[in-house]
Amino acid sequence: MELAGELQDEAKHDLAAEVLRQFGEVRLKVTGASMLPSVWPGDVLTVRRRSPAELLPGRIVLCYRDQGFVAHRMVGRQGDRIITRGDSHLRDDPPFGEDEVLGEVVSILRNGRPVPLTPAWWHRIFSWTLRHSELCTRIVLRLRRSINLSWAG
Repeated sequence: MELAGELQDEAKHDLAAEVLRQFGEVRLKVTGASMLPSVWPGDVLTVRRRSPAELLPGRIVLCYRDQGFVAHRMVGRQGDRIITRGDSHLRDDPPFGEDEVLGEVVSILRNGRPVPLTPAWWHRIFSWTLRHSELCTRIVLRLRRSINLSWAG
């Protein structure tokens, strides 16, 4: 059954990538924690198609590789390749080719409310802490989960 779920996820990713390429915009729900504290699991990202030439360092970009999405902050270029890194990661991602770059995150919704795209000053401190402590990351995620559960109940 695991294989069926993986194939279904790959099909969803392929479809979302094609919708973005054809129609210019897509909304995706975040599942990972690599962009904490800027983007949280459960946030909804609106992504607009952009050419690699339009992308600027500091913006969150959506890339697509091996039937999986990566929404990370662009940190620079290496020739015709785009360099990205999750806000809570120590190292850059392997460079993305221009054909793997789908677009730019233009809005974030958290619990139905808009979230600023430009991180506040305290995000940098929080990001540094999360980058250097897996324990802190686990604690923050667990606390958020327990708060969400108590509000839902």
